[in-house]
Amino acid sequence: MLRELRIRDVAIIEDLVVQFGSGLNVLSGETGAGKSIILGALGLVLGARASAEIVRTGRESAEVQARVDRPAEVVAILAELDVNVPDEEDGLLLRRVVTRQGRSRAYIGSTSVPVAALRQLARVLVDYSSQHEHQVLLDEASHLAILDRFSALTTVRATTSAAVGEVRRLLAERDRLASLEHEQRSREDYLSYQLEELVSASLVEGELEELESERSLLRHAEERGEAARAAETALYSGAGAATEKLAEAVTKVRRLAEIDPELSGILDNLESAVIAAEDAGRDLGIYARSAESNPFRLQDVEDRISLLRRLARKHRCDVSSLIGLRDRMQGELAELGSLELRLEDLGAALEAARAVAAKACEGLSRKRKAGAKKLRRAVEIELSSLAMARARFEVRFDAFPEGVEHPGLGEGGGPPWCGTTGIDKVGFQLSANPGEDPKPLAKVASGGELSRILLAIRRALVGTTTVQTCVFDEVDTGMGGATADTVGRKLSEIASDLQVLCITHLPQIAARAEQHFRVEKHVIGGRTQTQVTHLDSAESVGELVRMMAGTDGTDAAEAFARELVERARAERPVR
Repeated sequence: MLRELRIRDVAIIEDLVVQFGSGLNVLSGETGAGKSIILGALGLVLGARASAEIVRTGRESAEVQARVDRPAEVVAILAELDVNVPDEEDGLLLRRVVTRQGRSRAYIGSTSVPVAALRQLARVLVDYSSQHEHQVLLDEASHLAILDRFSALTTVRATTSAAVGEVRRLLAERDRLASLEHEQRSREDYLSYQLEELVSASLVEGELEELESERSLLRHAEERGEAARAAETALYSGAGAATEKLAEAVTKVRRLAEIDPELSGILDNLESAVIAAEDAGRDLGIYARSAESNPFRLQDVEDRISLLRRLARKHRCDVSSLIGLRDRMQGELAELGSLELRLEDLGAALEAARAVAAKACEGLSRKRKAGAKKLRRAVEIELSSLAMARARFEVRFDAFPEGVEHPGLGEGGGPPWCGTTGIDKVGFQLSANPGEDPKPLAKVASGGELSRILLAIRRALVGTTTVQTCVFDEVDTGMGGATADTVGRKLSEIASDLQVLCITHLPQIAARAEQHFRVEKHVIGGRTQTQVTHLDSAESVGELVRMMAGTDGTDAAEAFARELVERARAERPVR
């Protein structure tokens, strides 16, 4: 459960700490005091979208911290996220920081994480219902998810979605190959023509670099030959060549070495120099003879380089990519040649995948329809206790229309048509008055009725989730009197299993609080600040009087408030 929420510099909240308890936690106070800001801050630390506008005027950043329990589901997600939280730490600390520039940082414990990690944890921590969720009820796209959650079909739905996904994948591959088949003739002709030129070019890896090196040598052949012959003459074959002078030096040093043996090392070096000079001279002579001009070979090299570069320009790539291009073209040509066989194999695989998906979708649909009957009964029972005893709640099932987004699962791709969630379109309908046919919620439900339907559905969903905290943000909109008392009793019943956080303006609901918080705003030092007070029994009665009669409470209002509290305690479910 949520143990503590700390909010700093969020809107009109400067620094606020609220310690929640188990059971029903109620926040009450005047409109605009900051109650929804508190729950909005909770949403922020659970990964909701953030904006720079939430940062308190004059501050550089806003920060929200939440300390929650660590049930097994949370521990599993932490392991998946590779976040290590020491066992000795009390609970789990989540933190979110938003800067004035709109940048956001998220933390689990002391570990920096993506904001998506907080959203992943939120799914097993908090279930959030608000007055704005009326819009969710009006959106039929959300109804299927509610039904599947109530019917515990999450795993079955995932399996079905995977089967439908395989059908879609095979259909996309079939369409791709069919498109290729349609263009096959012209494409084959094009590839064959292009490949003929590339294959006949006998491409060799790294050939251009070798050719350019050879061309450089051929272009400078005469210069290289003259230089090599001059060097060979000076070193070896000319009059007074270096080898002759070295030989004379060897003769004289040999004579000296006979007199002074210490010169034997110099003698060895000179003899080695003579050998090296003679070898170099002979090599230079060979090089000079090979460096003769060869205009025919130079022209061949120039032509080859020109061909390679022309091919590269034609195919808009560099020369080194031509071999890969040739190989890809050959692969595509081979694929085109086997299209007919591949389409036959794909057709067989597609029919098999359709059969698997159809079986999965039909099984899921049967379970949904069975779950829909139970959901209808559960919601009607709840609505009956919410002063809508004669209301009829229906779950309408429709088929998907044929279309690109709704492939057929029947033989040859005929009906039934399916979406990613199966073959069912689901919509909630209501008949609030006898004699009226059920119609979509958006057409017949008032704001108060939507609040009751939302609460009835939430009540029916208790036990279908692993979350430990349910948040109700003014879901009592449009209610009063006996209905408000019933809503309070239902919230108390939910709170017997889960921690409940509730914002309300109704004393009938606030009277059932196990933890009652009054939210007020004050002007301190010229700045508006939200403050939260945890009320004791007497203070809670005073707050109920304010909720009923304003600041001019009467003895009768106080007596009624005490009666509400006593009755709530007597009716409180035993945990």
